[in-house]
Amino acid sequence: MSANFSDDNPELEALAAELRQRIARELRWEAEDVESETLKQVLRERTLSDVARESMARGDVIAASTPTLTVVGTISHARGDLAIVATGHALVSVNLAGPVTLRCVETASSGGTSSSGGSGSFKARLAEFEMTGELVGLVVATLPDMLVGRITVTAADHIVVRGAGSTEWFVRFADIAMVLQALSRR
Repeated sequence: MSANFSDDNPELEALAAELRQRIARELRWEAEDVESETLKQVLRERTLSDVARESMARGDVIAASTPTLTVVGTISHARGDLAIVATGHALVSVNLAGPVTLRCVETASSGGTSSSGGSGSFKARLAEFEMTGELVGLVVATLPDMLVGRITVTAADHIVVRGAGSTEWFVRFADIAMVLQALSRR
């Protein structure tokens, strides 16, 4: 036996409809709150390395900044605490565990890439520069100017750089923001 409120009492039917709408609205708001909190929790668990990999996958143009230098380009490799930014003039190895910030300059709608091969960490990238012996520029948090030289040793927590005049510099990994590698002109 089913009661039909509209035949018996139109006011009760209107009240029931209003209650159904109010409950539905409150359930929607609660679902939106839960969804928002879930998204916020996901964002809280991300690392800067995750951000770099996502940006690389999308093909975003990013800016990597220190107080003395900002480079703009796309991330061509990201793994661990390393992101390599291609600027068109240089490849810049960014220490994601170092004194650097990332900013999205332009979100790409397509054209991203994925990392394949390459260094698994910033320390491994520094060891590559040691092996090649190439001239690099280091952006170091404790120096006002770029340190230009060759990495001669990659130690446990620092590198040794031979700079101008054969001066040896001992630089902690944590203080290195970026290493610039000039692209050769052909």
